[in-house]
Amino acid sequence: MTKSLKSRKQEFARDAIYDAAIELFARRGFHETSVEDVALAAGVSRRSFFRYFTTKDHLLGHNMVRLGDVLVAAVAASPAESSAIQVVHDAVLAGLKFGTSHPRTRQVIEITSQNPSARQAHRSRRVDIEDRLSEAFAIRTRNEKKDDLRPKMLSLLTITVSDLAVTSWFKGEFEDYAKAADNVFALLLAIVNGPIDGQISSLTELARTNPSVEKSERGRERSSDV
Repeated sequence: MTKSLKSRKQEFARDAIYDAAIELFARRGFHETSVEDVALAAGVSRRSFFRYFTTKDHLLGHNMVRLGDVLVAAVAASPAESSAIQVVHDAVLAGLKFGTSHPRTRQVIEITSQNPSARQAHRSRRVDIEDRLSEAFAIRTRNEKKDDLRPKMLSLLTITVSDLAVTSWFKGEFEDYAKAADNVFALLLAIVNGPIDGQISSLTELARTNPSVEKSERGRERSSDV
């Protein structure tokens, strides 16, 4: 219980520093805000700041770690009979639910879209997420390693679709994050499987209107446990 309480206190302090930093980055700019500024706004010492974050870049990617936890958990929780694309779909929806419900998401997108250095800092944690997701996909098949092509491809696909969908949601193209995700999946599968007549609004509709997609998915289900 003591360890749990200590962990909660550390998480509270880390979140307080992160919240203070995002507010300052949004108001002053990423480059214009120093570590000292963040520490003062969060009510902690400079030394305490470095106890939780090594740099401003490290801090800006803080929420990416939580996103990684959500994505990995979703891959593990997806039903065993799910096809690979359905597992990706489940993970993307879980990640979008987390991201769009977080109060700082819009601010972070605005900060990173306006500053290349901030964008690079935010994406600095992606490598860890890619590795963790690759391992999660590999575990589902029980005969692949995280560095094999297929798990890596599924990992990158999950992250890419998530990025595109949250951007679409942020721009106001879709108020519902699930519809934003379905739109990205529909465009992706339309590109992979060739031109499709009419507007496809969801992954399910795309599979129903294009027999080659459904047939392909059934074939993947038979050849893989994912």
